[in-house]
Amino acid sequence: MRQCLLALPFLLASPAAAQVQLLEAGIVCPRTTKGELIEAPDTEVGAIRLIEGGVVFDLNARTVPTMSNLSFGFRIGLKESAPAQDVTIVVTHPPMGDRGVTRQSWGKSLLPGEAGLSIFTFEYDYEKVPGPWTFGVEIEGETAIEVPFQVTEEGGRGPVEAACFRFMS
Repeated sequence: MRQCLLALPFLLASPAAAQVQLLEAGIVCPRTTKGELIEAPDTEVGAIRLIEGGVVFDLNARTVPTMSNLSFGFRIGLKESAPAQDVTIVVTHPPMGDRGVTRQSWGKSLLPGEAGLSIFTFEYDYEKVPGPWTFGVEIEGETAIEVPFQVTEEGGRGPVEAACFRFMS
């Protein structure tokens, strides 16, 4: 019976969800990012920035300190044989801002063989909300990928400072 129960989630996954894969996740050291702002009404500020290429994860950690301009998130893609797919990126977190927002989402089109980056950057103090955060991918309301992070006020600073500020002194 145990084997049947373990196999059940795989049998229930839609064919589209099975084509999306997590490529990497982690933390991006503070840096200036450029990119066009586009409308995203289901986010706290109503927009997201389409970041220009070249962003790499500096740490694959899941404990994220609340440091200004620190970013974290994931890179996803489609399996090579999959057709193009529209997905919804979902970020959940403790209540944030005046409205107490706990879920932010926006659409993304994935193309086979191309990676899609989704990160959150602590630009403002009100965004630095400690607690559990998740980055997820939904297809037609079904969760295809979910990656947990723990945002902390102090925890995780050592590895982040070592990776991000090693050349400064």
